[in-house]
Amino acid sequence: MKEVEKKYGILAWPAFKTKDSNPYNYLIYHQIEQKGFHVMEFDFNLKNILKFAFSNDFEIFHIHWPTNILTYSNHIQAKRRIIMLRCFLTIIKLRGKKAIWTVHNLNGHEKDHPLLQEELNNLLYKQVDGFISLNKAGVDQIKSKAIDLRNQYFSFIPHPHYSGYYPNSLSKKESRQKLNIPEDRFVFLFLGQIRKYKNVSGLIKAFHAVKLPDKHLLIAGNIHHDLEHEITSLCENNPEITLYNRFVSNEDLQCFFNASDLVVTPYKDIFNSGSVFLNLSFNKPTLCPNKGVFNELSEEVGNDVIILYDGDISPESLESAVDKVKSTREFRFNSDKFSPAYISERTIAFYNQVLKNKKSDN
Repeated sequence: MKEVEKKYGILAWPAFKTKDSNPYNYLIYHQIEQKGFHVMEFDFNLKNILKFAFSNDFEIFHIHWPTNILTYSNHIQAKRRIIMLRCFLTIIKLRGKKAIWTVHNLNGHEKDHPLLQEELNNLLYKQVDGFISLNKAGVDQIKSKAIDLRNQYFSFIPHPHYSGYYPNSLSKKESRQKLNIPEDRFVFLFLGQIRKYKNVSGLIKAFHAVKLPDKHLLIAGNIHHDLEHEITSLCENNPEITLYNRFVSNEDLQCFFNASDLVVTPYKDIFNSGSVFLNLSFNKPTLCPNKGVFNELSEEVGNDVIILYDGDISPESLESAVDKVKSTREFRFNSDKFSPAYISERTIAFYNQVLKNKKSDN
């Protein structure tokens, strides 16, 4: 007789509160709830720590982006939060709960409080029971940092796609009319928050030197304050560049994606990328650096969909990508391997593995 799957509570940090800014968690936990599990939201504050430390309502504490406790805080505040997290993890583990960490970033992008970041990393790599990597190569990188390998668990579970989640009814013609971009242009797109590690300035400089008569660069997203002067200066007085220095709403995503021919992610430092799955969900080919997560994805979905370049972004890599896009038919991204339903099943299987203390070769 098949064993009946036990349903238990999952305390997720966060679960649903990031739905508007990044629905990654929502898509997974919504599916997990559909399978009969109870998912609870955890906000990091003293009230919730006291509320859940001795709660019997959950068996799994699932962590995402723990570095957030160090941002927008001074040294004393950040140190106090680490102590609070240490106490919380100690208590729930003594009570038999299991801590899972999806390692989205090996380190925080903004590098706030580097010594405290190291202390936080050491705490997590020692106390967490199960680690999820969003790319295959990341599993070994995480293992190299983990402190209790004999008793810790590791799994590769990819990022889900966003297909069908965002509005997507505008045509290319309608999108370009809204953005005042001529129909005959080949449009490169960078979309997302503009931070130093994303190397948007390098993209703009490379674009300037591209030898194509019909080129256009579309950049959309909030520019971090320390880059605003540099980015705006590189774009000003150039009719071939359209810059939208603002937050892009869920409703407006389709306009930018559907106006483009190729999305460019010129990152210099990358461990995982949810944005590339957003690009794919709008059926857009993407030019990426030849690094771990992108290399794996290119092998999975095709090198005409995830187009790789070596070294830094350059005019030559942009021109080569244009040739590839123009010679390739349009594609429709549809992979069950990246569906939220399938990802949730793999996540639950990993929860069960950790709860049952069974090792496997995930």
